[in-house]
Amino acid sequence: MDNKEESLAELIERLEKECGCRIDDNDGDNLAMAGLFGAIARMMGKTPPMYKPRDDVAAGLLIRHQMSSEYAQEKRQEELIAQMLMAGFSPDDLKELF
Repeated sequence: MDNKEESLAELIERLEKECGCRIDDNDGDNLAMAGLFGAIARMMGKTPPMYKPRDDVAAGLLIRHQMSSEYAQEKRQEELIAQMLMAGFSPDDLKELF
């Protein structure tokens, strides 16, 4: 086994220990898998530089939320509301619509 595989194995072992579940429990829909998402993002430099390994689970949960269709729908709705306000709709008009 080379160093990269050992590092991955150690990472998975750490996340499973911290989260109290195996990475493949519940088909991967768990905190350990979220932590793996966060760790990969951190290692790729896709998270703020201040993020440390202790932040992997939180970062992973945020990434998974941003990847969800619900998040995309919320963002589209926010953009639509902003455009409607700029077009002259009042907050009361928006309450009736939403």
